[in-house]
Amino acid sequence: MNNYLQQIMTYFRNLALNSVGAERDLYQLIQDGDIDTAIDMMQNRDDEVDCSIKEYNPQTHDVMFRPNKYRKNSDDYITEKLPRSRQRYINEVELFFLLGNPIRWKKEDGSDDAFALFKDFIKNTRFNSTMRQAKRLAGAETESAKVYHLYRDDRTGERQVRSRVVARSNGYKLRPLFDQYGNMTAFAYGYKLKESGRTVQHWDIQTPDMLFFCRKGNIGYEVESYPNPTGKINVLYYNQPKAWDGAEPRLKREEILDSKVGDTNNYFADPIAVASADVIQMMADPNKPGKLIQCQGANSKFEYVNPPQSSETREAEKQDLNDSILFDTFTPDFSFDKIKGMGTLSGDAIKNAMILGYIKRDNRKESYEELVDREKNLIISILKYLHPDKVAELDTLEISFEFSEPFTEDKQKTWSAIGRLYTDGIVSLEQAVQMLALTDAPEEEVERIKDAEQSKKEEMLKKDSNLDS
Repeated sequence: MNNYLQQIMTYFRNLALNSVGAERDLYQLIQDGDIDTAIDMMQNRDDEVDCSIKEYNPQTHDVMFRPNKYRKNSDDYITEKLPRSRQRYINEVELFFLLGNPIRWKKEDGSDDAFALFKDFIKNTRFNSTMRQAKRLAGAETESAKVYHLYRDDRTGERQVRSRVVARSNGYKLRPLFDQYGNMTAFAYGYKLKESGRTVQHWDIQTPDMLFFCRKGNIGYEVESYPNPTGKINVLYYNQPKAWDGAEPRLKREEILDSKVGDTNNYFADPIAVASADVIQMMADPNKPGKLIQCQGANSKFEYVNPPQSSETREAEKQDLNDSILFDTFTPDFSFDKIKGMGTLSGDAIKNAMILGYIKRDNRKESYEELVDREKNLIISILKYLHPDKVAELDTLEISFEFSEPFTEDKQKTWSAIGRLYTDGIVSLEQAVQMLALTDAPEEEVERIKDAEQSKKEEMLKKDSNLDS
């Protein structure tokens, strides 16, 4: 009862403060339980996201709402509604060029044990698959987020972490907050849960210092707050233009054109005959096995109406729409006719043929390199929380990364080239081992190679000494 009275008092206090225009920062609003006002301070892109989701789903395209045609003394003609899923194709091709193969990680400095912890974290949290999910959703909806949830196991008390991709299409509202320099200072994501037969609104808000878990009660919000153990916002916010940005009018035109062609084909699907009245009167009984049409008068006529032939201008427009949609969105054409001859091309020739995809890939890397770098630093901070005894080693760990080539490389050819570089003295053994990237502990591998070479030399010297004696 006391808690309920406190909620009422807090609710009316916030109403009074808001009505007089009292200035309160985000922390103060959250502490006051005025969560709705706090959320209103943050970036809201719901309208743009909803529009993108509508365009991404073929069943909600404008062509699906074409009006049917009125026919006098008959039922309305049901017009064809033929949407296409080009938006999905364009988005998937964009995803393939950027994350078709996993990101490559390389240890620049620090211990192998710390780097092994990092690689294990990448594997256990399914980094590659969750990043692909977040990238796919961002390309389709213009925004998504990957959230790291830190907690303790109820049974063992051990520190744990799990990651989840959240977006508008899977039931979340995203609300980032940036300062004037573009740095994210807070992030909130809202969702609804079924509790005791009713739907309850929740908002989880993260800042570098605090984690707030807000649950809407009968009046106002109940807020639980905890210190943030990592000192960073444990969220990666993905934001980009939709993958088909700029091609919307042509995409709509293509669907309308296809639907109208479908209407024409339907109309002429059954034979249509034109005959003069005298011919119709003399037509044979349709129930008889033989049919004869006799034309006696000079003006008698009987002929079938042929469907209009596909015009050159329409075919040219369809081809232009296809080409321009792909070109304007920097999307290579992976149709069978285009790629059937690429099996004999070299890797460089394929890259040249797919230059549009590489141009778009480099454009997206401008945003996603920054995101991956931030996630790398966040993962190291989370590892410090999970492994307090490894903080010193993790502090000195330096890791670099690069996006892999989308097309599978000839590894045997690459390894041979690196081997020649080493035997020719162009690169050191340490550099060659790192370039091969065949082990998670390159320093240990170098030591094993050196020990093997030393053992081999000693064995040869021993044989030579036996021969001399």
